[in-house]
Amino acid sequence: MKKIVFLILIAFIGININAQQHEVKVDVFDMIAFKSLETTYMYILNEESGVGISVFMRLAEKKNIFDYNEKFSFTPFYRQYFPLGAVENVFAEAFFSINSGEGLNDEDENVKYTDGAFGFAIGKSYITPRGFVAEAFVGAGRNLFDTPGAPNLVPRIGVNLGFRF
Repeated sequence: MKKIVFLILIAFIGININAQQHEVKVDVFDMIAFKSLETTYMYILNEESGVGISVFMRLAEKKNIFDYNEKFSFTPFYRQYFPLGAVENVFAEAFFSINSGEGLNDEDENVKYTDGAFGFAIGKSYITPRGFVAEAFVGAGRNLFDTPGAPNLVPRIGVNLGFRF
């Protein structure tokens, strides 16, 4: 009996080691296009869903209208994957972004703001057998607290590269 329990325990440990339940990614689109850094950690709950956290930091000053208003954001999310026949790893994501930056108030004065946005995104990810991950997604959220200087909409756009382990 002890041998059977020991073999079952070893089998579960082996399965758990090979489960690859963690992803760490960097948004290369933001890095190249906007001189900003966004890193993401995601924990895979099962083959259809995961939860994660993204942290965004704008590294350069805003110079034109296309740059992000946010200087910093912290974004927890829940992701649901949908098997669509030949197209695998398509996902929808719900997120809540705590974002801060500088914007214009009603008197056209620069003010610092912090707000929270609830939103959705859709995307597709590719995962190699060795754990390399590439994904692209697009979405938006609406800031909820009507803070002076905060934008109404918060974008969630990215092309991420990373690893699943």
